[in-house]
Amino acid sequence: MIAGESINLRAVERNDAPLLHRWFNDPVVMRGWGWSAPARSLHDVASQLEEWLARESVLSRPEALVAESVDGDPIGLVVVRVGRPEAHSVELSLLIDADYWGQGFGTDVLQTVLEACFAGWGVHRVGVSVEVDNERALALYRRLGFEEEGRLRQAAYHDGVHSDILLYGLLAAEWIDHAEEETNAVVLSRSTREDPFHQLARG
Repeated sequence: MIAGESINLRAVERNDAPLLHRWFNDPVVMRGWGWSAPARSLHDVASQLEEWLARESVLSRPEALVAESVDGDPIGLVVVRVGRPEAHSVELSLLIDADYWGQGFGTDVLQTVLEACFAGWGVHRVGVSVEVDNERALALYRRLGFEEEGRLRQAAYHDGVHSDILLYGLLAAEWIDHAEEETNAVVLSRSTREDPFHQLARG
């Protein structure tokens, strides 16, 4: 288990098939994940699980993880697929149950898996693909330091309309810099609140 602030990440198990089947057949969830929500059978989902479990043995880490609240409620799914092994580059895909949108869980899940990638698994680069109109996901990735690297023109298709897919990436050194900036901002905020001269100036 990998612990975050409000969530835990654990490797997928075979008995997660019904849960993933529900998510993969939910149009709202799949639209947020960047897919057009095709109908998927339980058998197909179980086969996908077997592929993830097989690659876990090869990678010596989970390729797919379920995010749970501290109470054990399933919140989402993270897939960390190897892109270019020789470059220690992975492609990340993040799914959050629609019932948990807007509550900060997506940020915690992403921060937790990025820390695992860069500090624990020796990853050098994390890439993500985001549809151009997925403003929620774009805001999250940009906030955590991802940089836009390219665009796939009209590579997505939903409701009879083609749209672009944006490619974003984050390097290990950039993650370290971002984490240091966040830490410094927190320290500065605390010191400002505790500074009596600052309090007098405000008063």
